[in-house]
Amino acid sequence: MGAKSLGRTEGDRAATSDTAPSPASGAARSDGSRPANGSDSAGLAGGERHDGDLPTSTFPPPEWTDDLALAAAAIGPDASVREVATALLGVAARALPGVAVGGCIPDCDGGQVVVRLAEGDAADAPPSPTRLFPDHAAERVFRVHDDEGSTVHLASVVAELVGPGSRAQTFVERLARVLGGALRHARGHAAARRRVVELRGLEAQLIHQSKLASLGQMAAGIVHELNNPLTSILAYADFLQKKGERGGGDPADVERLRRIGEAAERIQRFARDLVTFSRPASATPSIFALDEVIDRALLFCEHVLDQADVRVERSFGRLPRVRGVADQLTQVFVNLFTNAAHAMRDDGGGVLRLTTASPDAAEVTVTVADDGHGVEAEHLPHLFDPFFTTKTDGSGTGLGLSIVRSIVVAHGGRVRADGLAPRGMAFEVHLPVASDHDG
Repeated sequence: MGAKSLGRTEGDRAATSDTAPSPASGAARSDGSRPANGSDSAGLAGGERHDGDLPTSTFPPPEWTDDLALAAAAIGPDASVREVATALLGVAARALPGVAVGGCIPDCDGGQVVVRLAEGDAADAPPSPTRLFPDHAAERVFRVHDDEGSTVHLASVVAELVGPGSRAQTFVERLARVLGGALRHARGHAAARRRVVELRGLEAQLIHQSKLASLGQMAAGIVHELNNPLTSILAYADFLQKKGERGGGDPADVERLRRIGEAAERIQRFARDLVTFSRPASATPSIFALDEVIDRALLFCEHVLDQADVRVERSFGRLPRVRGVADQLTQVFVNLFTNAAHAMRDDGGGVLRLTTASPDAAEVTVTVADDGHGVEAEHLPHLFDPFFTTKTDGSGTGLGLSIVRSIVVAHGGRVRADGLAPRGMAFEVHLPVASDHDG
């Protein structure tokens, strides 16, 4: 506190100050911002102390305390910091006519909650960097018991109403203790709610991994059943193609045989990659070429991209190899490609641009850009939050980009999203390159 504090009248009484709040007290400007350095002079803010002319009774009537207890009991477990402060400070505002009551309280997100309850502020009152009620003659600040940074403010045009030894002081000191406990409960419940959301996100990811494992088992059985007929198709197609080429067969028939062989190889390769991708990832990283991972992800997303009429443009640079779990990074690009396809689907298709580069010897960068509908600027900071989705048709779970970030971060990298002009999105994935001793 920048001001000289009053001595405590009881061992556990909330500390008070006779002057305007300093930044350390948690005070704020009347517009909600944090105040500048306050005055170090003693006395009532904006007025003088009148110790010889105090009210004869300094103890608040019992009904005030009863109202405070009822208000505290009525606070629900989901109440926010602002709701808690408004409810309890409102008791003092109702009990103290002619006194403005306010509070400056740190919220759960690192910001500042400012509550101002006054019967009528002067419209032409100049703003003050150190006071909540600059239009009142006197203002006092009380620190909230066991809640660092929180303060309660009393102000009045009559200095004696909020002066030392007044009913207002005695009552607000009690209120500050109750407010401190209520704020701790509110922050505790808020933290518990955040943990529940995080646990739900982890549970959803575990369910997703379980589904992939089940899919891998089914795919393994399908590949086993398809392997023999595919091998026969490939062998006979290759035999007939070569026979047609040697015997001068119809070039159109030879071309058809070649396409049959390519289609069979594609089915076989896709089925095997699906087994690899769906199988639980090995915990042991390996060194691999990132462009192979991108190509595999494109293969998985080919149907989705075709349905959305999306054309893929590649601009791959020469990349050093990276170290990680290939299956997990495949999932990163599958999620990014799928999101891009969905963004362009409603607009009749578009272009998916994939660019790889190695700006320095330490990392590689993959840029996934689309010309879909894009994302509103206010949504960009929340794109990677669990359960956040901009899809209004119910098709989004809000986990795709959260999984992308968690996998990339686990690989020692980072991912960012930017809006493109005039439309579209670009995601940049940065990954560290494999070092010489990774082996």
